[in-house]
Amino acid sequence: MSFASGAASTKLLTAKHDALAKLPSVAAGRPLVDELDAADIRHDALGYALWHLLEAYDRHPDIPEHIRAAARKIRAAFIPTLEDLGASYPAEAKAAMDRKPALASLQSELALFPVAGGGTLHDWADSFLNAGVAIDSLLSARADLETKTRKDATRLRGEVIGLLNRTRKNLALELQEDPSLPKDIDARVFGYFDLLEKSAAQAQKGKASPEIPPPPSAPEATAATP
Repeated sequence: MSFASGAASTKLLTAKHDALAKLPSVAAGRPLVDELDAADIRHDALGYALWHLLEAYDRHPDIPEHIRAAARKIRAAFIPTLEDLGASYPAEAKAAMDRKPALASLQSELALFPVAGGGTLHDWADSFLNAGVAIDSLLSARADLETKTRKDATRLRGEVIGLLNRTRKNLALELQEDPSLPKDIDARVFGYFDLLEKSAAQAQKGKASPEIPPPPSAPEATAATP
C-alpha cells in the first residue's frame, strides 16, 4: 500500500492473516480424524475377536451346556451382533459406556473362559469396552477443539474487519489532504472486500451470490495502488 495509513496497517493485518491461516482448515477435514480411525479399528478388532470366540463356544457340539449358556449371555451383554461394529463413532462410544456395568455382573461367567497369553475373557471384554470409551474421549476432544477454533476464527475475523474499517476511514482523510492520490484508490484497495461483503449478505438472504473472481495477485495489487 502506498498511502500512509495502509503502510501502518500492513504489519498488523499480516499478523492477523497468519494467525487465521494457522487455524485448522475446514477444507482439510475435521480434526483428530486419524486418531479416531485408529481407535475405531482397535475397537472393532477387539469386538470381532470377542464375538467370534463366543460364537465358537456356542456352536461347538461338545461344549457343556452351562458353558454354552455363559457364552450366549456374555455375547448378548457386550456385542449382540456383528452389525454393532459398523455403528457410528458416537453409537459405539455410548454402547461401551452403557455396557460397562456388565463387567462386574458377569464376572463369574467371564472367568470361565481363559485366553492364550494369560487372563480370561474378562480382560478381552474390558479392553473392548475401554476402546469404545477412548472413542468417546476423542469425540469430546474434537468437539472442544472445533469450538475453540470457531471462537478464535470469529475473534480474529472481527479484529481484521476492525483494522480494515479504520484503515478505510484514514484513507478517506488522506484523500482529502493529498490530491496526488488517485481518486478511485478506495475502490482499488477495498473493492474486493466490498464484493465479498455483498456476496455474504446475499447468501444470508438466500439469494444467489454473484460469481466472485479470485483476489488480485500481489503484482496486480501493487499496480492498482500506485
